[in-house]
Parts: sequence; C-alpha cells; structure tokens
Amino acid sequence: MPEKKKQQKQDEFENLRSPLFKLVILLNIAAVFTGLWYYWGQLAATPLQLLLFVPDCPLYVLLAIPILLKWVKNDIYSFLVSIGMVKYGFWTVFVLIYNWDFYFLPDFLLVTIIFIIGHLGMALEGAVLLPKKRIGALALAIILAWFLLNDYADYFLGTRPLIPENGINLVRDLTIAASFAITLGFYFYGEKVRELLPVKFGRWLIQN
Repeated sequence: MPEKKKQQKQDEFENLRSPLFKLVILLNIAAVFTGLWYYWGQLAATPLQLLLFVPDCPLYVLLAIPILLKWVKNDIYSFLVSIGMVKYGFWTVFVLIYNWDFYFLPDFLLVTIIFIIGHLGMALEGAVLLPKKRIGALALAIILAWFLLNDYADYFLGTRPLIPENGINLVRDLTIAASFAITLGFYFYGEKVRELLPVKFGRWLIQN
C-alpha cells in the first residue's frame, strides 16, 4: 500500500510538468513582447548597426525559446544564451535595487516588484539552460568577447537601457566584471551550478 501511494504521488507530480512547462513558454513569449515594448522608443532612436546591443533581456529570452522547445540543440548556443540570461537578469535586479530611491517610489513600486521577480526567474532559467558538456576554449573566448563588446556598446556607444546616471561608473565596472565572472564561473563550475536545487527542478521541468 505505501508503495502504491508513493507511485501515485510521483505520477501526480509528473502530471504537473506539462502545464508548468507550457506556462514557462507563455511567460517567455510575454517577456519578449513586454521587453520590446519597453525598449521600443530607444530602438527607434538607435542606429541600425547598434540595434542588436539594445534589447538585452528580451533578446536572450527570445533566444531561449528554441532551446526550451528542443528546436536547437547546440552546446555553444545554449552556453551563450545561459550567460546572457543570467548576466542581464541579475544586472536588472541590481540596477533596480541600487537605484532604490527612484524605482521604489510609490508610482513605480508594483512594476519594480514584478520586474525583480521576472528577472530573477530569467536568471534562474539561464542557469537551467547551461549545457552539460563544457564548450571548447575558443568558443569560450568568443562568447566572453561578445559580452565585453556588449559592455563597450552599452557604456561607450550609448546602447545601455535608460537608467539613472547616479553611480553609472560603478554600474559599468560591475557589469564588465560580471561578464568575466559569470562566463568563466559557468565554464569552470558548470556542474556545481547544475546541482543547485532550483536549477535541478528547472531541468526536470524542461526535461533537460
């Protein structure tokens, strides 16, 4: 009898996977459209050659969808998307909290809380998408260079999101440091990241 009840609970738990997975896909799609709406004015004012560097969060959420749907199975692509989602997810949360006196005003509070929750979820999803197999050193160098190029575009060519100028040099320096820390950290300690309980749950959810 105990074994039967245990199996029944496992079956019920497994039955949750499909609706939860569909919810994740829908949330990703909603995040892409919300992000594009948020960046629309900045995109319209940005030169064509710099457009790719503007919508950081919606770009990487969009790139994650083919991985979730198993349309793309490539470790280098997955590593790139994983780093992008973690970096810009945590970057957004940091900027919102760092500029507490602006984003936590009563007029912005609800939106700020939603943004923090959503971007923490984005960072977690990025960790979930980290591939099992370690990519090659050349691919690692190219991906790191790509994120450093993003940082250069953001802080020297004007493609960063429209955030308060207060402490912008500190934000810039921490952003560049994050490009190194997250990229190299995930490269060398990927197995430890994948063993974190929230990440293991996410992997079960997307069957990764």
